[in-house]
Amino acid sequence: QINKRTTLDDAALKGDFKEKRVLRLRADWTRRDAAITAELTRLGRSGVPVYALYAPGAAAPKLLGEILSVDEVRTALGALPATP
Repeated sequence: QINKRTTLDDAALKGDFKEKRVLRLRADWTRRDAAITAELTRLGRSGVPVYALYAPGAAAPKLLGEILSVDEVRTALGALPATP
């Protein structure tokens, strides 16, 4: 919950997401959905939170830390290919 109220709510970072055309998605694992469980397994994780940045054409997503910082997310966004 702290990431939602701090890093992911940062106005400048929200602007970065928009500029890079990044869509933020949240999966609710409250009911242990099989599709979410399968993706967690594929990512080598057994629980949440998991923050993953899926880049177009990338073989695998970039996994971020459980406690996010604006700098960490900005660095990951900076590594994305330029958007048309």
